[in-house]
Amino acid sequence: MSRAQSDALGFVLVFSLIVLTVGTVYAAGYPALEEFRTDEQLENMERAFDVLDDNLDDLAREGAPSRATEIKLNGGRLAVNGSTTITVNATTTDAVEGANFTVAGESTPITYSQGDTTIVSAHGAVLRQDGEAAFMRSTPGWVIDDGHALIPLVVTDRTGDRVAFAGSSTVLIRGQVTGRGVADELASGAGDDVTVTVTVASPRADAWKRYFEAEGFTAVDSDPDDGEVTYRFEVDSVLVQQTTVSVELEG
Repeated sequence: MSRAQSDALGFVLVFSLIVLTVGTVYAAGYPALEEFRTDEQLENMERAFDVLDDNLDDLAREGAPSRATEIKLNGGRLAVNGSTTITVNATTTDAVEGANFTVAGESTPITYSQGDTTIVSAHGAVLRQDGEAAFMRSTPGWVIDDGHALIPLVVTDRTGDRVAFAGSSTVLIRGQVTGRGVADELASGAGDDVTVTVTVASPRADAWKRYFEAEGFTAVDSDPDDGEVTYRFEVDSVLVQQTTVSVELEG
């Protein structure tokens, strides 16, 4: 074999090795980089929903008439759709006739979906669902202390022409309060308790189940497979507030 042939063969071998190495790194590294980028985008969206949650909290607790939250989509889909219903039933044996009550609030959640992950703002809580598993990122702000319970229900519904936005645009979520006040309340007499039973109907009922159990509530129906869970607790008094917010998406 001549020197020229040997040099050419060596070049081909070295070039083939470089191509193989680059191809291997691309095949192994590119999906990992894509996964890392998606994770970063979802983490950023979680933080954006934390801001949205703070703004909704201003509407429910601070009496603000309206708030707007700007969110960059990063390839996902933002929508106001679906349904989450919370039903609160309060009873006590010594209540005057008609004092026991049931309050039901059906809310249309604000959702962001990307791949098999959905981030949700519903009834004052922020939840994340990955495939079939869901967890609560921030709680709905119920206050149960010293025998008293305050349950603020934040009910959102959609207004405007746009149901959803998708792509990489920036969307303004505008919330306007259309109703607020005390939905109902109940206090027990001496020697008695108010039994509060809460039922949540939601595609992410398993996240609500874990929240109720972390709060120490007693299970009545703890199986979330049918999209509904029920828990109860006892206090001296309970007050349910309801704030209704009309949500409009603007691109």
